[in-house]
Amino acid sequence: MKKILTIALAVGFGVAASAQSNEQIQNKKGVDIMPVSGEYAIGLGTNVGTLTGFVGNLFNNNTNNNIGNTYLSNPLFAPSISIYGKYMMSDNQAMRVSFFNSGGDFTNSYEVYDDRANDPDSLVTDKIRTNNSTTYVSAGLEWRRGKTRLRGVYGAEVMLSWVNSHSHYTYGNDLAFDNITPTDHAFMPAYNAQHGRTIEIRNGATFGVGARAFAGVEYFIAPKICIGTEFGFNLMFSKTGKDKRTYEKFDPFYDNGAGGIVTYKDETSLGGWNIQSGIDNFNSQLYFHFYF
Repeated sequence: MKKILTIALAVGFGVAASAQSNEQIQNKKGVDIMPVSGEYAIGLGTNVGTLTGFVGNLFNNNTNNNIGNTYLSNPLFAPSISIYGKYMMSDNQAMRVSFFNSGGDFTNSYEVYDDRANDPDSLVTDKIRTNNSTTYVSAGLEWRRGKTRLRGVYGAEVMLSWVNSHSHYTYGNDLAFDNITPTDHAFMPAYNAQHGRTIEIRNGATFGVGARAFAGVEYFIAPKICIGTEFGFNLMFSKTGKDKRTYEKFDPFYDNGAGGIVTYKDETSLGGWNIQSGIDNFNSQLYFHFYF
């Protein structure tokens, strides 16, 4: 993995060696337009596809239109809000960082037939509670070149990621000697004839590390304010830990004087790893940078 990161970063550093001057220009009032050494920047990006889709739906009476579908994102990470910024190490070179985190705790409830009531109108509640969290961090170097308001940017960055999720299932109909296969909602996991019904799924945490080389353009629409786009080639290695699924099942053969007991069983996987690569976000993202 170290070799992968070294090669990716070497691409960016090698390109930088041939960088041309990033010349300063002024507007009609004599105010500098380009960022200079020592300045910082914050960025905001939006996916072009979702943005144009939203604008288009304004004119076709689409009742499902939602500005929330216009995602704010880092050029590589998932379509959600990211925080990222730059520090100008020189007039031609910048250090860039990015942080993304998304998570939630969701509970859905469903009414099902009450097995113990002789009444079709008597209902109990099944519940699914899901927790998830996704975090990405990136850091890298960027170079720029050009003589007009339109500037080229390119460089390389390294990335770290962490993803985790688990689900809990609560059933309205309990297990008992007179209700070995109770009724549950269709959205609940399918009943396992060998182990019983699922009460918890803990997906293995996935940790990732990778590198990305990128290139793009920025156009300065005002002093220290630019609009830009970029694409990149990324290589990511990730490793997933063990999954665990917990079941409950009624055992009528256990002699406890009450006709049996509810037993619990854990089933685990060994986890795994993968390597993936590809071109990301080509012609699909615009971002705004504000330098100060």
